Amino acid sequence: MSDLARPLAEAAERLFAASCTPAVVAAADAGQWQQAFWDAVADLGAGQLLVPEAAGGAGGDWRDAVALLEQAGAFGVPLPVAESVLCGWLRPRAGLEGPAPDPVAFAFTTANLERAAALGTLSLDELDVPWAAQAGHIVLVGCAADGDAWMAWLPRPSCELQPATAPGHVDPASRLVCRDVALAPTGAACVRLPGVRAADVRARAALLTAAEIAGALGRVLNLSLAYTAERVQFGRAIGQFQAVQHQLAQLAEEAAAARVAVQAAACSEGTAWFTAAAAVAKLRAGEAAGLAARIGHQLHGAIGVTAEHTLHRSTLRLQAWRDEHGAEAAWARALVQDLRERGLRSAWQAVVECSSS
Repeated sequence: MSDLARPLAEAAERLFAASCTPAVVAAADAGQWQQAFWDAVADLGAGQLLVPEAAGGAGGDWRDAVALLEQAGAFGVPLPVAESVLCGWLRPRAGLEGPAPDPVAFAFTTANLERAAALGTLSLDELDVPWAAQAGHIVLVGCAADGDAWMAWLPRPSCELQPATAPGHVDPASRLVCRDVALAPTGAACVRLPGVRAADVRARAALLTAAEIAGALGRVLNLSLAYTAERVQFGRAIGQFQAVQHQLAQLAEEAAAARVAVQAAACSEGTAWFTAAAAVAKLRAGEAAGLAARIGHQLHGAIGVTAEHTLHRSTLRLQAWRDEHGAEAAWARALVQDLRERGLRSAWQAVVECSSS
């Protein structure tokens, strides 16, 4: 961990333990925005974490970011924490000073933002955006023909929101509609992110989601350890049975593997291997999420799916985060493409090259 990561993780754990109660999560899942909780998270500095000190931010790095998101994932925080952290990293690169002043929603788009900037108007009707209805600003990132990233910064009142076309988001989502939105008069903007590729932004978004998965995996492991230690069958705790111990060992292995992959990717930021490492992190975390959800519910039995028990809040998020910003198959293809572009012929060659660079 960096010098900032440990105290940040400890402060986040204290805040989330006190504020992210089952009642708060249940209310948020029912669509009620938790303003007081958000104010506390904003005071923690999520939006300023990756903003350089020279720009008034905390000057943190990606190890700090994943430390915060692991805690958010462990507690199932029903707020746009990852979006706030990512947009804090994007804003200085877009020439926007200071952290975002309010909750932000984030999504990737296939719209031609470069053309929108040239025309001065933006039109799109294509995507569901989590947290759009609760956000003060909506951030969209698109890819230009040359692969460079473009960002749209949209004040919420400049957009029309409709019911989401794909219900089932773990976070509340709305369909974003922009019909010839004049950029300058509304305070909206479409700008190029100098030196940033669209793939770089997507890799960072995936890494933050993988960190949330890693945190939730730790939570499922802890819940399973506690339940198997207290649930008695045939006169002894079920955690004493060898078959159950094997499942707990596999669950612990998956949680550890995902966390190691996330930490390794965070440490590789700033190197030529970051995109590949982020792909591995999201791929490995996604695989672990599926196995952990299955094992966790097997160990808990019927109680794990009840509203009274908290297990399902973690496993629902695990399944949703697997697909967020790309599922395992998409990141496996991205990893293979990255290695091919380097001229590497095997995974072993990639490991050797990465370890020696």
